[in-house]
Amino acid sequence: MVFLDGSEIAEEPLNITKSLTSEALPPRTIQVRPSMRKVKSDASFSYIQSCNSLEIVATSNRPKRTCLSRYLIALLHYGGVPNEYFLELLKNALDDAQNARYTKLAAIRGIFRFYSIHSFFYGSLTFLLRVSFSVSLKYGDMDDFLVSRMILCGIPLEEPYMQFRLSVLMKEERKGLKAGKLPVTDCYYLMGTVDPTGLLKPNEVCVVLENGQISGDVLVYKHPGLHFGDIHVLSARYIKELELFVGDSKYAIFFPTKGSRSLADEMANSDFDGDMYWVSRNSQLLRYFRSSKPWVPMSSTAGVQQKGPLDLTDRELEKKLFDQFLANRFKPR
Repeated sequence: MVFLDGSEIAEEPLNITKSLTSEALPPRTIQVRPSMRKVKSDASFSYIQSCNSLEIVATSNRPKRTCLSRYLIALLHYGGVPNEYFLELLKNALDDAQNARYTKLAAIRGIFRFYSIHSFFYGSLTFLLRVSFSVSLKYGDMDDFLVSRMILCGIPLEEPYMQFRLSVLMKEERKGLKAGKLPVTDCYYLMGTVDPTGLLKPNEVCVVLENGQISGDVLVYKHPGLHFGDIHVLSARYIKELELFVGDSKYAIFFPTKGSRSLADEMANSDFDGDMYWVSRNSQLLRYFRSSKPWVPMSSTAGVQQKGPLDLTDRELEKKLFDQFLANRFKPR
């Protein structure tokens, strides 16, 4: 989100030196599309002094540990993912939440699940400490990272107060599991935007992760989509020309500009102005899931003139209200 001249607001995952067209912009230049202007300036407030400033509020960042949600579980199950898969995820997550403080096996599994922690921390921590440290960082805002600092100071996990604080964090982890937040591997939340090269074909995307672009099929979803067709099976493609625009930037998904309808519009009626998309390359989900047809908007009736209460006589208004009452009472939608 960008504040322009203190009065207008735009929203966009910005690339400061490149355009979203096939030509590069001059240095220290940005491009603002009309759809990105969320609030226009009001001339009546011209007496208020403003400053010419640019504030970048959000950028694409390294994804934290990615979890499913109730909506995602329902849609994935409808698409063919068996119940046993989700039950196995839940069982493993419960075992790790219960035993991460005591068993090395749970700690090893936690290393891969809590992968949002930078790797340089692991060199000075034992296997047993790594999961506890990951959990403490995840819920660090609850205790001002007290548990994390205790672990880094070398306080053993058997220390009574450490055990108490870890039990509180584990309870929070179990609350998330009750809400359907099941940890799953090879899934990411990435900021989405349009392909600046124009080379992507319909149903193709370009996904940039830690080690660069990836290739192969991926599942893409925009929360909180509820339609059966909101999860798309798309093909991730490598585009060499994209490197000219993104440079060393990471963690983003680029959508095609071709096709009869925008892919973002097919997924929960979203857009490309900074929305976050769930992207999965999990082999089990890809093997089981079968996509459905996307949601199609109903034909618009904007041109039909609707009568308001002031356009009706007293008798017509009384009849209309009574008919509406009967319909809502005996034939609810």
